[in-house]
Amino acid sequence: MKTSLDSELETNLELTNNFERFLKHGQRKSVQNIPVLDTYLTLNRNGEHLTFLVDQAGNLYDEKTLEIIYLQEHIKSELRNYVHSLRSKHYGQMIEWDNASTLIPKQAKFKVIDLETGLSFNVQRRAGSKHADVQPLTKEDTAIMKQIYNGAWSWRRKAIIVQTEDQRLAASMHGMPHGGDGIPDNDFSGHFCIHFTGSSTHGSGNVDPEHQLMVYKAAGKLVDYFNEASPYQIADAFLIALNLKEPQILKMSFADAKDPQLDYFLKEKDRLKGIRKRSSHVDKPFSGVLALEFPLEVNMYRENNRVDKATFTFQMIRGSLLEPWTITSISMVS
Repeated sequence: MKTSLDSELETNLELTNNFERFLKHGQRKSVQNIPVLDTYLTLNRNGEHLTFLVDQAGNLYDEKTLEIIYLQEHIKSELRNYVHSLRSKHYGQMIEWDNASTLIPKQAKFKVIDLETGLSFNVQRRAGSKHADVQPLTKEDTAIMKQIYNGAWSWRRKAIIVQTEDQRLAASMHGMPHGGDGIPDNDFSGHFCIHFTGSSTHGSGNVDPEHQLMVYKAAGKLVDYFNEASPYQIADAFLIALNLKEPQILKMSFADAKDPQLDYFLKEKDRLKGIRKRSSHVDKPFSGVLALEFPLEVNMYRENNRVDKATFTFQMIRGSLLEPWTITSISMVS
């Protein structure tokens, strides 16, 4: 299990059951698109590794043949149990800020684990009433945190696990020292912020959508988020992923993970310094429709302080009233 294809942090479980035997009895069906998932089943056949994606129902996907494999129900149930066990080890528990604040009170020390690199460092909560204001404990901890941000401090949000003595909590951090200090000789001038579900910012008191999406990622619940999101939330998630350089979320927002336009945005994210909405979308009713189109005005921040203004018009679809919304295309006008 790993949060994205490029993640260095992965959690493995060696199975003694002979799943290849059950695979032979599975029913294969061609599919147009392989869903974006975080769970893999690898079988060893005479030294050759066969890898399949596993969805929430316990179905397998073969990326090479573009097929879904329906296993027998008792095998799917067993596989779901393994996945649940892996998920609890890899991800964190999603809890409300009030509960998190009790579990990590002021002056509490705990470990922060980055879900992409697997790097970890120790911190102390120093302050914060709406989220946790924390500082690295030592120079070594600060160096590891800076390594997570590729050597440059950044406001970019990242999905993290807050590891206490007996809890793994889903959270989000940024990497920019600011505000009050408190721990001497740690090479960190100020503090940084950690958000949980329902945390808000100091200034506006608003819940930060980027932090909240990263909390979903840290909890391993991105699929749940996209299954329940409105078309407008999908578009917002796409822009957040573009801003935070999150390829897995970009892929999840599109109907086809092999879409050439998606490939363009996967490259564009590395050329952009950032992207922000200039105005909120005007939400049209969508409860009884299967397709929707709406514009969003954005600012795209590039090198040398250049700002490109553009209008993104999102074309959204869903297969039925019970299926999730996805992006089919985005027209861009500068």
